[in-house]
Amino acid sequence: MKTNFFQQIAGLGFKGNFLLNINQDETGVQTVSVVLKKDKAIDGLPPMLFKATAEELDEGFFEHLAQPVQQTAGLISNLESYQKELDKAKKDAKPDKAKAGKPADTDEDEQDEANTLFTSPEDDKQAKAEKKRLYDEAMELVKNLAQNTKYAEALAQLPYAAEYPDKADAIEAKRKTLQAGKEAYDKLTASFND
Repeated sequence: MKTNFFQQIAGLGFKGNFLLNINQDETGVQTVSVVLKKDKAIDGLPPMLFKATAEELDEGFFEHLAQPVQQTAGLISNLESYQKELDKAKKDAKPDKAKAGKPADTDEDEQDEANTLFTSPEDDKQAKAEKKRLYDEAMELVKNLAQNTKYAEALAQLPYAAEYPDKADAIEAKRKTLQAGKEAYDKLTASFND
């Protein structure tokens, strides 16, 4: 029997550990617990729980899993970036004792404080450019997957609208288009299999 379970997992695009626990009760209802981990970045995340019959899980498990996986991956990525910036700020920060013995040079001190406490405009531009690049890459990947009728994988790779509020309408429109394509493709595949 051939399944595409692992292709679906790969299509979610999460890099790290994907822990599944499946419990089946006496009535045939299964409870699936999914935990995502990457290094030790976040240990306190609760598991995602799905409770349904095997048939219901076969029908919609990956559709319901895609968005929480994207949210979790985004959260982990944001925390890792934050931790790197925090470590950099600690490294760049000067001790108060060193400042106490020096005469006040306000222009230099203000510049140092601006660089250690706040993101400089150049860094902000770089961050925006990087975010745009990631969005464009994700949308290109989604487009290629959809062209190859890999709608579930395309849905899993679709950027999360909350991460790109200025692109939320486009993302939601693409999600609806992909979902419609997936449903049509699934019906067509089912009719050929009958």
